[in-house]
Amino acid sequence: MFFPLVSFRKLLVYSCLASLCFVFAPALLAQESEGSSPLELGRRVVPDVIGIVAGPGFYVQDGSFATGCPCTFTGGVGAGIVAGLMYEKNLIAPNANWRLGTINIGARLMYEDRRITAAFREYENVRVQSLAQPSQFFTVPILFRHVAEASFPTFTLTPYIVWNPLTIGIFQPFVQVGLQGGFIAGSRLKHTKFVLDRTVRLPNGEEAEVSFSETETDRVVVQDSTFTPLNTFQLAASLTIGTDIPIGTRFRLSPMVQYLLPLTTINPPGNFTMTAWQILLALKMNLER
Repeated sequence: MFFPLVSFRKLLVYSCLASLCFVFAPALLAQESEGSSPLELGRRVVPDVIGIVAGPGFYVQDGSFATGCPCTFTGGVGAGIVAGLMYEKNLIAPNANWRLGTINIGARLMYEDRRITAAFREYENVRVQSLAQPSQFFTVPILFRHVAEASFPTFTLTPYIVWNPLTIGIFQPFVQVGLQGGFIAGSRLKHTKFVLDRTVRLPNGEEAEVSFSETETDRVVVQDSTFTPLNTFQLAASLTIGTDIPIGTRFRLSPMVQYLLPLTTINPPGNFTMTAWQILLALKMNLER
């Protein structure tokens, strides 16, 4: 299976960002060893958490892909639904002397309906038959619009580290850094061609209506198939910001925004990728201890 890296520089930047979270590890371990007694009054209890997550995802195309016409599409955008489950486990239960908030590890298992639509317009010289004089044909420029709709239902697993630096009233803001692995479960690529100039004036002065002979309408499906070539394994770096809002003593509501930077391409050996912004809402439940 072939999954080229989009940019070694991007991977390096995100790897360094993730590595910063581990800078606190020595201090964390020291706090654990100092307060290992279960009777220590200063230790705060940070429960493990499970929850459900859902929200819209917004996708932006980088690079290009081609259909069989051949036509090349760029600049696509789209939206889809994201839903799944999450789990977080406390990495260190800090004591009263710890001033840097809490650090947890977690993971999200998600289904993502990734979609984009890309389009462009172009003039084509088309041979048109005269209705007044059927033996006459004229070549005239006609404006067409090409639309490509691509969809990639994807299952993703995102392990991450989450840092809650402080509490502001009832709000407990957090930052997450993770690495997402995804599997594209299927794909579809539909290319539709539209006539924008429904009438044209021929050189003999005649005005003619334009339609596709196959459908006798203003549109025709040029291609409706799976997306090929396709790299089913996807890798991305994730950065998430959000806040926990307690509901009672056991539940939390967590709105968050996640940014996904793709590290692999969809069409090897091409350059087509999809950057994502996801607005997520999680309902979390503290597990009893």
